Amino acid sequence: MDTSNIFKHKGKFFIILQQTQRSQAGIMTLGVGEDTGAGDVHTGDQVIYIVEGRAFVKMGKEEGYAEAGTLITIPAGTHHYLRNDGDIPLFILTVYAPPVF
Repeated sequence: MDTSNIFKHKGKFFIILQQTQRSQAGIMTLGVGEDTGAGDVHTGDQVIYIVEGRAFVKMGKEEGYAEAGTLITIPAGTHHYLRNDGDIPLFILTVYAPPVF
């Protein structure tokens, strides 16, 4: 059994923790005011769970805010962008299916 304590990796910008042939899971931490750059588009679906913090999220033409406890599903081929709009680090768990990285 492959287990990972995500909190041991809190503070790292991005790391893949687990992977199979069909999916991979990782974490990302964005400091206050930091963002994901110009944004991303993936060939597979991405699921983001906000563990701690507050994010501004842009997905396609939609945008809004998401707080700890929020689950976001980003369909394949959708341009997306995250920015830490809170006053603490934004810590997320993310799953890609199929693997992207």
